[in-house]
Amino acid sequence: MEKNRKKYWWLLLLLLGLILLKTNYFRPMSNFGRNKTVTLDMDLDNAVIEGITLPSVAQTKDGTGMFEFRFFTLSKKYKYYKIYYQNESYKFADTLPLGNENFYGSWEDVSIGFKPIEHHRTKDFFRIVGNPRDEKIYYGADLSENTFSPEHIQQVINSIHNVPEWYQSIVEKAEKGGRSVDEQLYLDALWVISDNKNKGDVNHRWKRNPRVGEYSFMLVLCKEEGLNEIPDYVQHIGQTDENGQFVNPFGWFETHKSKNIKVIKSKRKLKTRAVISVDKGVFIDESKVTNVGYQLDTTSCHCGNDDSLYRSALYEQFFSSISKQYTLRNIPVIQDVVGENPYTREQYEANRNRFDSTELQMNWPVVSETPCQTVRLADDGSYISLINPGNDDPNNLHKESTGIRTRVGFTYGKFRGKIKFPVMLNDENIWNGLTYAFWLIYSDNHAWNNRRHDDAGYVEKNDDSANPMRLADYHYSEIDIEIVKASRFWPKDYYGRRADSINVVMDETQNDDVMYCCTNWDLAVPSPKYFSWGIDSIPYGKEKKFETLRWYQLYKALTERAPMSNKAFKEPYYYYEIEWRPTEIIWRLGPSPDKMQVMGYMNDEFTSIPNNQMKAIVTQEYHYSEWWPPIVWEQGLIPYNKTDIEGRVYEIVVE
Repeated sequence: MEKNRKKYWWLLLLLLGLILLKTNYFRPMSNFGRNKTVTLDMDLDNAVIEGITLPSVAQTKDGTGMFEFRFFTLSKKYKYYKIYYQNESYKFADTLPLGNENFYGSWEDVSIGFKPIEHHRTKDFFRIVGNPRDEKIYYGADLSENTFSPEHIQQVINSIHNVPEWYQSIVEKAEKGGRSVDEQLYLDALWVISDNKNKGDVNHRWKRNPRVGEYSFMLVLCKEEGLNEIPDYVQHIGQTDENGQFVNPFGWFETHKSKNIKVIKSKRKLKTRAVISVDKGVFIDESKVTNVGYQLDTTSCHCGNDDSLYRSALYEQFFSSISKQYTLRNIPVIQDVVGENPYTREQYEANRNRFDSTELQMNWPVVSETPCQTVRLADDGSYISLINPGNDDPNNLHKESTGIRTRVGFTYGKFRGKIKFPVMLNDENIWNGLTYAFWLIYSDNHAWNNRRHDDAGYVEKNDDSANPMRLADYHYSEIDIEIVKASRFWPKDYYGRRADSINVVMDETQNDDVMYCCTNWDLAVPSPKYFSWGIDSIPYGKEKKFETLRWYQLYKALTERAPMSNKAFKEPYYYYEIEWRPTEIIWRLGPSPDKMQVMGYMNDEFTSIPNNQMKAIVTQEYHYSEWWPPIVWEQGLIPYNKTDIEGRVYEIVVE
């Protein structure tokens, strides 16, 4: 009896061994445990110069993701394998023509195709990298050193001096543009350096960073005959088809079935996001400082232009473009709108007729001439202060805008800023003159960052002519949240026959609402099915609609307005979110990430959705009242702030 019992145990163990031996599996990211979803934040330590890799050298021993597979019976027939990955959160359908825009990849070295299976149990490595198709358009110069350093700029200026014809052209350009020769030399040197940085043989993987969100993994096994069936441009994703187009391998294998090819998709996913933390400081990009004679504030080691910040800082100071579309005809009064001695409604009305035209300050808003003075990292590294400096000199009155921009760009994502904007209205609902903004802007103006080719044509951002030239290829993209004291209604004339039935004459000075304005700069591309101008509406879900306005047919942006309470600015911070997807944009607002309210919505049937890489910006800017009609409070009747107005940026997360 005992002998039989042992015999049964041996048979059971043998059977169990055979079952385990024949167990088939494909395990991507196998060096990250056994959970169904691997959650891994992007490592941004070297992302500015080198781009993002998943995983990074700081996240695994050798900076790679391991995958394993075993197919006991299949390995006898199928002799070759290859792994593919793809971002599933932000993509077009794999089989559609635009599926080749999806973010997918395989081996980091695109010259490697299918590898031979040497054993039925295989272990290999890969990692998700930027520019996974190794496209030469994303190559450029060696940027490991700061090319916009003062020393490098001076070298270029010296080179211009050494070429008489070149220098003479600078003199002529300066005279024509109303600038000094030194200023023109500086601007041209910046242009030369900017242009040269895109020339070279270094793979700038950061120009097409991995997307945030969820990734899927596909293992393809094939026989010798199957290998011959797979085109070179699918085996090697860096190659293009006979039409010069990249082909999405996920879409190709979905539509090409063969007994000689086995496709296995893993149920295991990778979920990633980018936390753009502020604690690494603020870099000053010399190429963005338009004032030649600027003086850098050196009182903080966390803001500047040194090599350490060049490599590691995830934010840079943003210098707003100063529009001279209008003239700021401002009363010469220094007083805080919000504070211990607030600006009253009675004072506002009294100042309307108090000064004659010779006493008004005829100028424009300005940006800092002392970088790092109005953008500062807190001592504990928990936030970056944005400061609109106060005025103490009646002879040098100014309304100074401030802001920061991220230095790592992404295509698509849910961009969410944790921000403390200053209180905008006082107790009498008077506006402090500032427009707060959380927005996205194109990463670069060179060809590598152009939007999708469109034969209908984009109108150039600065072309306001009656018959503008349309460009099939263009780089400009912008998606905005702008918060300002404005009317919730558009000017009455835009409502046509409906004007009398809409309360467009409501006195907006009597409430504490401010407008949360959502804008997509689509450059007036008429391709969308429902492209229109004037007032229109876009449905969101089954019941909600968002009212839109394009000022006229050639106006380059589509905007929506939604009211929010000034009380939000009295909270320690609030969340502002732009969810940018391939075919739609959703704007949100809320006290926490899990309590966000939809404030705006657009999709590609009404407006052209950008597909190039963008960066996030946070600003506190002085805008002209004329930009937000019908005017509620006039910028010119808002005093120059006496004390600093401070906002705080705690972090920006992209997921």
